[in-house]
Amino acid sequence: MGQIVPSMAPPPAPQQPRRRRDRLLRLLGGLALLVPLGGCTLGRELPNVVYLAIGANKDQLINAELKQEFQDQLLKVGARYRQIHPDTHFQFGVYPEDQMVEVMRQRSRSGLAPDLLLVNGDTALRLRQAGLVDPFPIRKDQLAIFNEEELGRLRSPDGRLAGLPLLVQTQLGCFNRQRLSEPPATLQELLNATANGHPMGLSLDLYYLFWIVGSTGALPAIDKAVLGQPLNPADRQALTGWLAWLQNASNQQRVTFFPDQPTAEAEFKAGRLDWIPCRSIVLRQLRRVMGNTLGVAPLPDGEGHRASPVNRLRVLALGRSSSAAGRRRALAFSFYSVNPLTQRTLTLGSSTVLPANRFVTVPVQSSQVLAAMVAAANQGLQANSLVTLVHTNDPRIPRLQSLLTQLVFGEASPNGATTELIRILQARP
Repeated sequence: MGQIVPSMAPPPAPQQPRRRRDRLLRLLGGLALLVPLGGCTLGRELPNVVYLAIGANKDQLINAELKQEFQDQLLKVGARYRQIHPDTHFQFGVYPEDQMVEVMRQRSRSGLAPDLLLVNGDTALRLRQAGLVDPFPIRKDQLAIFNEEELGRLRSPDGRLAGLPLLVQTQLGCFNRQRLSEPPATLQELLNATANGHPMGLSLDLYYLFWIVGSTGALPAIDKAVLGQPLNPADRQALTGWLAWLQNASNQQRVTFFPDQPTAEAEFKAGRLDWIPCRSIVLRQLRRVMGNTLGVAPLPDGEGHRASPVNRLRVLALGRSSSAAGRRRALAFSFYSVNPLTQRTLTLGSSTVLPANRFVTVPVQSSQVLAAMVAAANQGLQANSLVTLVHTNDPRIPRLQSLLTQLVFGEASPNGATTELIRILQARP
């Protein structure tokens, strides 16, 4: 922990009081790094503070454990950054991702908006649209370190970036090693495993079902429908194939569809499921409960088609209320966060995220988990165009969610649901 440097040199003091004073200053410096972002304006008097707001997804419970996890990550990055900028301190707060626009609007009115926000890419776009963050200034040579498809997910209508890519959270298959010697690599193997007595769980959350679109070969048809392009009979058949697979899976005795992902994860941790889709960000929590019995693998592909997981892009966005000095600190820390050494530290330190910097080599040979995450990231690249077109705040999402729920519970046929699916996707958002 660094210390807060007083503005004036104190007079000479006895050695013992000086040691006590130094310990106190180190403690205060640590508190400046760790104190959550709150409503009190006293923190504004601290020198060289970067205020960071962190978004938590709806499948993450905001509790002491989650805050500790974010704190640990910030400590790792912040400690190295402070070797270069020793006078910089950090304060952070954690907020629900789906409430971030309203929360930041309220904080902006109160003069308490953060300097930086760590949020999902589509949240950054919503904040930009609401006028709550500034476009991220970046040079052409800096843009080159990121994947162009992922940058496309962050461009607002004016072509400017709503945030700086920082990390990728992948979607994987989690399985119980004691029950499954090998994870299912294909959709057919997944169904075969259930027929052999292995209970599997799927979430009805739309974003946890999109990976099957790619595995069933329906992704090009989805893209065409979203773009408003005409669909031919083969496209319609592909969409029906996706929906038919979902309904067939729901009819299997040992496949359970859960209303949300946290419920599926709770059943998996309790040992009542042998396999579920999961996000890499929950691996640490699962490991604490399951230990070495937790296995991780890419999501199952289809016959001649790859799975299409929707991997989350975590970005740094710029708050609009920073002072000139605060903005300089925010930019300096942001670009420091995407340099190769920092990106590698974040990846290896957590084994739950991948670097957004495409030139950082991930040591897949030494880690089966990292190898699975890299494979998942490659699978998800094909879904970037869809994610660019359909964000989590898209008004079509609730209608799609309702349609899939009806399908899974047998209240709609795959053919009928295909017609409605096309109608929903082709509607203007």
